[in-house]
Amino acid sequence: SVAVNSQVRWETKVSANGDTKPHGQGSADSTDPDTAAMLLLRKSVRKPEGELPIANDRQTVRLPVMSSVSQMTSSGAKTLLQTQPSPAPTINGQASGSTTVSGTPRLTDVEEAKLEQMRAAQWETRDVLSGVMKRFSAPIRYAFAYGSGVYKQTGYGGASKPMIDIIFAVSHPDHWHALNISQNRSHYSFMGTLGSNAVAFAQERLGAGVYYNPFVEIDGVLIKYGVVSIDTLSSDLLNWDTLYLAGRMHKPTLTLRRDPLMRITKQVNLTHAVRAALLMLPKNFSNEELFRTIASLSFSGDFRMKIGGENPQKVQNIVEAQLPLFKSRYGSIIEGLPNLEYIGQDLLQQDMSPMARAAMVRKMPNNFYDHLVKQGRKSGIRLPPGLGAEAINTERLVAMENISGLTTKAIESIVARPALTQSIKGLLSSGLTKSVAYMYSKNTKYRSASEQK
Repeated sequence: SVAVNSQVRWETKVSANGDTKPHGQGSADSTDPDTAAMLLLRKSVRKPEGELPIANDRQTVRLPVMSSVSQMTSSGAKTLLQTQPSPAPTINGQASGSTTVSGTPRLTDVEEAKLEQMRAAQWETRDVLSGVMKRFSAPIRYAFAYGSGVYKQTGYGGASKPMIDIIFAVSHPDHWHALNISQNRSHYSFMGTLGSNAVAFAQERLGAGVYYNPFVEIDGVLIKYGVVSIDTLSSDLLNWDTLYLAGRMHKPTLTLRRDPLMRITKQVNLTHAVRAALLMLPKNFSNEELFRTIASLSFSGDFRMKIGGENPQKVQNIVEAQLPLFKSRYGSIIEGLPNLEYIGQDLLQQDMSPMARAAMVRKMPNNFYDHLVKQGRKSGIRLPPGLGAEAINTERLVAMENISGLTTKAIESIVARPALTQSIKGLLSSGLTKSVAYMYSKNTKYRSASEQK
């Protein structure tokens, strides 16, 4: 069984007639990775007496209260993780004249060779960073590395190596920082002098719940490590509270320390990303278009993209250099979604019927749905309030011609505030000198990319 802190909300959706697969393929929930995860989680939760399910409404599953996220039973995790998605439904190509492809197309020989090279580089990087992690005495539940320091991006030369970004997910931030300040005081700015309580307060109450220590050199490796509560990380992956870390994990990441529960929540997050991207894409699109849309989600609404704090070509650079990794990462998810089908080697087609798209929106996180409804009302759509209105609201939203724009604005409204406040918090956690150095390096990349246009 799984038990988590009451602050973590697991969302499941119950639909009376919106969960039907297109083309008569049965229940859409039977193969979805996120639905399978939610069903497993609900097994340990008893519904209060007298509370009946409401058709077409979201229901929040509140798990038993504990001090931190508990480990899943090995049997429960194993059962879920061994679940294989069934083949995606066949799309009738009469209208478009397309030919369907059974299953996920294999990578080309060139892509296979490139993927093997990337995986070999992953092992080398993991070995190096495993040595770095051993320098930390404080307990780390889950850890991953991301960014240009781990995976190459187009436009980066080999003259200098980028700083490696690492995230440490811990059970008790206050206790963790107390141990780490005692061992590695030099990693902290003046905040370290204020003590672990002040650091943990800044971490959890300001920004997106992450506390970064940048420009830390360990055994000759320059890193920036962020500390986050594992509850906060899990909630962001499932509910898209801020999309700060969930958005970063839409791109390829390198796991340094594993956790059974995180493996499931990561898969749920990736499935959410595909569904959000589908709302922003036309009926037919390429693999690369899908991955560019997914990679752009976490940058939507980020003020740094507007003021020269990030490379404007960053999304394109990431996808272009890491395309085989994206295909490998999202292949099983694409195959498992009932409303998405390959119609060529790198060409996809989605079911654009209102029923299928409305059902897809109802499977998205509550926070995303709430922001989408707000954007819909701003554009003049009449959307009644209340849980019982979800079915009609989603149908009206997906019928809008500008649903792509509404989705983009909804994502931007989730990302904007946490991205801004997290950057402001960087002045506290990094100190003025390191903050200026970090912003200068980012602005240099921005100018360099602008000159190459």
